[in-house]
Amino acid sequence: MNELFREKGLWAAAAVYFAALVIGFPYDQIKIPLQAGDFLKLYQEALCTQIVLFCIPIMSVLPVGAVFVRESSSGFLKLYINRISRTEYIKRKTMQIYLGGILPVFFAGLFGALVCFLFLYPLELVGEIAADEVWKAVLLLARVCLVGGIMAEVSGIFAALFGNFYMAYGMPFVGYYLLVILKERYLPEMYSMYPGEWIAFEKNWGADGGGLWWFLGTFSLAAGLLHGIVLYMRLKEI
Repeated sequence: MNELFREKGLWAAAAVYFAALVIGFPYDQIKIPLQAGDFLKLYQEALCTQIVLFCIPIMSVLPVGAVFVRESSSGFLKLYINRISRTEYIKRKTMQIYLGGILPVFFAGLFGALVCFLFLYPLELVGEIAADEVWKAVLLLARVCLVGGIMAEVSGIFAALFGNFYMAYGMPFVGYYLLVILKERYLPEMYSMYPGEWIAFEKNWGADGGGLWWFLGTFSLAAGLLHGIVLYMRLKEI
């Protein structure tokens, strides 16, 4: 974890995410005085804007998505493997890359929520904020984080497969927007494979909505498992 926090790309990605929240914020919906809890509703709308969706497959892979390419090309990987087992390396890197996709979104989202509270909450009428509104905001940020983690794992898979920075950074973006284009232009009913729906959560995902969480959890595990298999195959060559 300390190694991840020392990555400049992590903080750069978090800064870009926060800038996207600021740029895409629905300023036109700020009608003073605001109703109790409106700052949370505006915050949620900011998290679902197109500019934030655009940033996910780019900024989530920036911190450590291509770490395998960097370590193998510099010769550091051989030294690292001599110190720990291959299995331990795979565990560390798959988790590091997954968290590398989650943390920039989490930090930017947390700071964005704090800024909304400090600047918008004082403009609200006195009243009680519904607990379910707070919970909805937390779950929305969690979904964005999970999608970021998945994109980072996909980046790690391509980095290990091709040993190329361009593939590691470019293919998650290409795959992400291929799904967007397929849904918006050719298969409008295919919402389950639409990244925007993974975040907005507007369609039918079961009676209690748990289907989306099962989907994101399974997708995360599958991406991590595939990443680990590809890493294992590449490490056998070293």
